[in-house]
Amino acid sequence: MIDILIKGKEILTLKKGLRKGKEMENLGIIYDGIVAIESGKIVFVGEEKYKDKFNAKMEIDASNNVVMPAFIDAHTHLLFYGSREDEYEMIIKGYSYSEILKKGGGIWKTVRLTKQAKEEEIMKETIQRIEKFIENGITTIEIKSGYGIDYEEEIKELKIINKIKDKTDARIVPTLLAHLPKENREEYVNGFCKLLRYVYDEKLAKFVDVFCDAGAFNCDEAERIFSEAEKLGFLLKIHAGEIANIGCGKLFQKFKFTSADHLIYLNEEDVKSLVENNICGVLLPATSFSLMHQNANARKYIDKGMIIALATDFSPINQVYGMENVIAIACRNLRMSQAECITGTTINAAYALNLHNILGSLEENKLADIIIMNVPNYKWIGYTIGYNHVKTVIKEGKIIKEN
Repeated sequence: MIDILIKGKEILTLKKGLRKGKEMENLGIIYDGIVAIESGKIVFVGEEKYKDKFNAKMEIDASNNVVMPAFIDAHTHLLFYGSREDEYEMIIKGYSYSEILKKGGGIWKTVRLTKQAKEEEIMKETIQRIEKFIENGITTIEIKSGYGIDYEEEIKELKIINKIKDKTDARIVPTLLAHLPKENREEYVNGFCKLLRYVYDEKLAKFVDVFCDAGAFNCDEAERIFSEAEKLGFLLKIHAGEIANIGCGKLFQKFKFTSADHLIYLNEEDVKSLVENNICGVLLPATSFSLMHQNANARKYIDKGMIIALATDFSPINQVYGMENVIAIACRNLRMSQAECITGTTINAAYALNLHNILGSLEENKLADIIIMNVPNYKWIGYTIGYNHVKTVIKEGKIIKEN
């Protein structure tokens, strides 16, 4: 006897692995199909005519709904304390980021507030955000450190992220982020490289990420951190080309990045390197929307054959909840179709976290992370904005949220 049998009007399987180019439009749809779940895994996906083969403890009738893989958020700055709504008003009035920094705002304000907060306060706020993510159909969330800057604060943040793993139904993927260097840059980078050994030995993070951009780490500093991280066995991510192109593209050839994120400012050689090395480009349209910045050239990247994922990049200055809202923004501002966006938030997002072998699609032997969407067809996802269509959230075969 299986645990759950779901009947759906449209089952978006996204079978057969990650998708590039025109394949991003292929959602592997089964109309009037079923999904069978046993012991947390998918044991069958197919047409409804096979329904009688299964005796289920629970049947879910989603015959008027879309059934699809749960959303995966491959890039967030979810762990922080406090807010920056005053700063957002300054952005609206036309203040530059450097002007905001001079007035005590920006990342440094969040660093200060997070450092001053008690651990339980940080945990409470972060878990509340995660619960909203689950409500919106996200079962896997990458969470970065990076608002610590001081080594001991970065460790504190990673330890909090790991504690949160046991206090939420979401699957949490911790990342150590080298966010901004301190004034004595060489000394700071040396210390950060030493910090990596402790983080690795204590198993506090799966990924190491570096913000390689104007006003952050330069290419040589990033290369030193990545070299040490790679030697230790970390998986690698990179923030690149959000503010300017400072030549970080040369690193795409030197390191086997799981993903490169933001990618607003890329040259032709950078795009070629990302495509040739199968590095997933994680685009963050909600950040461009929130900050009123330029958007990444998604259409060009897709046409060139880059693996594309989408993520929220949730942060103090980009508090956009829910992957549906990210998809809606990507449809409007990146000119991505609904199908491309769904691919980018499921199977390709799983690839961006090196989880594509167990998550991101509905197929036999994968973990049963599934959402039921209260929409008549998948094109409603992205068609509307500001509305949560998620009806039921299932993680590893257990219903964790019903809206």
